[in-house]
Amino acid sequence: MGEESINYLAKEIAAHDSAFPRRIGNTQLVSWQLERLLPPFRIEHLDLKQNQAAVVLLEMNDATDIEMLWEFGRLQYPSLAFGADTELPAAPLILVSDEQAGAPTAFDIPKLVDDWVCGKNAMNDVARRVVTELRRHNKLLDELGLGLLTLNPESRRLIYLGDVIQLSPAEVPLAELFISHMGSVVPIEEVLLMFNLAGRAATGSNIRVTIFQLRFKIELVSRYQLTIASAYGEGYALRPGKGPPRPKEYLEARQTMPPYRVRAVA
Repeated sequence: MGEESINYLAKEIAAHDSAFPRRIGNTQLVSWQLERLLPPFRIEHLDLKQNQAAVVLLEMNDATDIEMLWEFGRLQYPSLAFGADTELPAAPLILVSDEQAGAPTAFDIPKLVDDWVCGKNAMNDVARRVVTELRRHNKLLDELGLGLLTLNPESRRLIYLGDVIQLSPAEVPLAELFISHMGSVVPIEEVLLMFNLAGRAATGSNIRVTIFQLRFKIELVSRYQLTIASAYGEGYALRPGKGPPRPKEYLEARQTMPPYRVRAVA
């Protein structure tokens, strides 16, 4: 993207909550980070690190360049040519055209591109397209939460007052089960069923180890405000722990999630 477009976008991110919303739900605050990528555009720009949420913006008007983008994509990702849903780039790609007259047509847009924005005032529309693509790719999700504890199953993040800890694939369905039964005893039969549905060995030792690891992470992220307690002979329950209460000023100060990135090829 050109210097003028990037500067305008940076001002939008810094100044307007309506353009780039800072809040998801009632308790979670999010931040946006504009990252410049050095030209020329490469397929590697679409690669994401684990649990990273980003959208790539590319300024392009010439249909010839778009066709070249498509050819490069087909060479590096053969599945694009055959429509197979494998090995596709992880980050959504949005084309930004600064002139309506030179904007690409629908026939010019390859599968590599998720959306495009046209016109001199295109930057006014970029934010909506960015948020839409993040939601479409399951990066902005409705999260399972109760009180101050929130679980994002897709990213496997457990969040308490903005503090984040990463769960293992085996711990996510178990955390969902305990959060949905907050304060109540989850019968051991339900825990066994959950392990069976997840295709994991429902042995006593496997269950105990997974619950122990999850309890350790819940106590760590909540600073012992929450814990998993054992009800002998019945099951387990997610209940208040014995940690000291956090000060009120901690609430807003720590409710910020890792940033969502808007990546632009400068």
